[in-house]
Amino acid sequence: MASVFVNYRVQDQPGYATLVHQALAGHLGSSQVFLASRSIRLGDDFADRVFDTLSRCEILIAVIGSSWRSLLGAPETDWVQREISDAFSRGMRVIPVLVENAEVPDESELPDGIKALARCQHLRLRHYTIEHDMAHLVQELRNLLPHMADDTRASGASQSFRLADGPEFVIVPGDILRCTTADVWVNSENTDMVMARPTDFSVSGIIRFWGAERDQGGRMVDDPVSAELEAQAVRRPVAPGSVFTTTSGELARTNNVRHVVHVAAVHGEPGVGYRQVGDVGGCVRNVLAAVEELEGLPWYSVLFPLLGTGGAGADVTGTAEAMVSAALDHVVDHPGTRLRRIQFLGYTRREHEALTTIFRQLCLIPVP
Repeated sequence: MASVFVNYRVQDQPGYATLVHQALAGHLGSSQVFLASRSIRLGDDFADRVFDTLSRCEILIAVIGSSWRSLLGAPETDWVQREISDAFSRGMRVIPVLVENAEVPDESELPDGIKALARCQHLRLRHYTIEHDMAHLVQELRNLLPHMADDTRASGASQSFRLADGPEFVIVPGDILRCTTADVWVNSENTDMVMARPTDFSVSGIIRFWGAERDQGGRMVDDPVSAELEAQAVRRPVAPGSVFTTTSGELARTNNVRHVVHVAAVHGEPGVGYRQVGDVGGCVRNVLAAVEELEGLPWYSVLFPLLGTGGAGADVTGTAEAMVSAALDHVVDHPGTRLRRIQFLGYTRREHEALTTIFRQLCLIPVP
């Protein structure tokens, strides 16, 4: 759930509000920042969604441009005013972000419910120092909300663990494209088995784009992974937990990936969007069973992202526990397993920390 609520007037600098949202989402995680025009799904009750989200946030950012004061309306009909008033009534921290030469109105000019806005320390955004100003805002929010730093990208070396004489369990930090040690990559897909657009920032979009053949300008000229998946998944939607194995396209050359196993780990709900399927551990077991059946190598290594924790918004800790436990169950149930390395992608610091904690709780022993 979001921690930062971006408040703005549509008639007053909406472009700067979008820039604030993009900057904060990029550094702190998209799930942590709410902007009505970007965060409310089609069909949602606008008022319910706005005030329900606001009740769960910790900070409201009020984007104020040169026209903001002249657009003040009656408290009961002015949405911007209602949001700020609600934030103050809940004891939230309100940060005015002033665009260019805009100023916060004097306390005497503000309605009763938002008079405190005039006394709040502000930050200013100017077009010629925008990068510095945005970086200042990001850092201030990290200081105010330390947990938000957990959604920044993890870094460092991979960590290996082991249970008795079984396969290695490995945490791979950061970008999936750094990984060149897995024969099989797992793609968290929806039950329609339609890969994400190549421009989407998701595991599905990344695999589709980097598995494609591209011309010198970077445009896709052949889309083999998506095409092969579409040819296999004839009847859609598929059952949650279903798996389909394809080749890896150009990822074989760049990242040593032989196969991609696509698992139906999220499904759509009308009016709600995509959600993680009920048995994410079953998804892991189905993937590993499919890998055991692959031909070509005497043993295999596999890389899992945390299924359904991206756009589907599933709980990171619960997902990590379910997935690692399922992988351990598979190893115990298959003493002759062909798996030699089971890797988990800890893209963010939150994911990396959750995986490390779960590994230790399940008595996996660090490998020096």
